Amino acid sequence: MKQALLDTIEGLKRGDLWVYLGWHDVKQRYRRSTLGPLWITLATAIMVAGMTVVYGGLFRQELKTFLPLVASGLVIWGFISGCISEGVNVFISASSTIKQLPAPLTVHVFRLVWTQFIYFLHNLVIVPVVVVIVGLPVSPTMLLVIPALFLLIANVTWICLLLGAIGARFRDVPLIVQSFMAALFMITPVLWQPSFLPPERQWVAFLNPFTYLVEIVRAPLLGNAPSLSMWLVTIAMAVGGGACATLLYSRSRAQIAFWV
Repeated sequence: MKQALLDTIEGLKRGDLWVYLGWHDVKQRYRRSTLGPLWITLATAIMVAGMTVVYGGLFRQELKTFLPLVASGLVIWGFISGCISEGVNVFISASSTIKQLPAPLTVHVFRLVWTQFIYFLHNLVIVPVVVVIVGLPVSPTMLLVIPALFLLIANVTWICLLLGAIGARFRDVPLIVQSFMAALFMITPVLWQPSFLPPERQWVAFLNPFTYLVEIVRAPLLGNAPSLSMWLVTIAMAVGGGACATLLYSRSRAQIAFWV
């Protein structure tokens, strides 16, 4: 456990490395593209418009109030799902680098989260535009999105570390995770809110840990303060999940290079 913690701290200190590699990943993905990463924003904007029209009609919601909900939800979920989908293969994808570059393995986790955060920032531009379009009032409560983002990043980081270690050992895990991502999207309040459910069924939404990760960021983006329970659960997830991920990583750290 001590070595795993030192590895994590050393990985954080190598920010120059994983920041550079993250920027390089983004540039390589959109090399020779005219719009470059703006394709991410354009694709998300089209999805937001389509989902708002379709699901707004299904849920019988006014477009003016439903549009910010969908825009913020899809932007946040894009970050979460990107980290999960890529995180389960984080060590497998970096196998050649792991074998050649003497660096802490956590560097590759931070590199992945940083890359996905860059994509998230590109998509986040959509939310202020939507706020202006629908005339949503700007309030100081929106500043709570800053600590909420820190909690979200802390949680997706340990999820990437946990899934990456398991995925490197058991190659069926990446396939299982990919198969369940669509179902996870449907049962997580991305295009809806727990309040849309009947009171006797709302507990189902709050059993889903990803509900808290989405709502802790979406609430301040829409000018609402997250409840105290929302903060406490998200902090508990970050601390408890981080401890479990570090424990598993400490047991598998020495073997990951051989597994990949």
